[in-house]
Amino acid sequence: MVREFFKNMDMDAVNRVLCRVLEKRDEERITFLKLDFLGERFGVMSVGGDFQISQKVWVEFKESDVMISLSPKISARNKFLSQVKRITHNSILSRVVFDFHHQEICSLISYEAVCDLGIKEGEFYYWFVKSSGIALFEE
Repeated sequence: MVREFFKNMDMDAVNRVLCRVLEKRDEERITFLKLDFLGERFGVMSVGGDFQISQKVWVEFKESDVMISLSPKISARNKFLSQVKRITHNSILSRVVFDFHHQEICSLISYEAVCDLGIKEGEFYYWFVKSSGIALFEE
């Protein structure tokens, strides 16, 4: 039954949305764009690219990268509560380092997301990893 379900499914299928560039910030060869699609906003980080305000661009993302949430639950099966050990950032990117049972787990997210969520060192936050985003290697 599972094989039949996946038989006609393209596991690399992408979603495509045509957006307009609203804002652009560049720092250290990384660009952060705010895009508009019918009043909805996408935040996108890009390495390279010469994007201009009001330019139309296609946003593409894999189906497997779409998480679903009806707050406070989220579709990612790997959800962990950990203390923030440190945060480093520039005006676009932030690296949030968690103490996960004395193992450092890093999350690279937008600086804007850190500000919006009010993430602070020493406080506890959930971090998520989609099961399809995990690679396995033998010891």
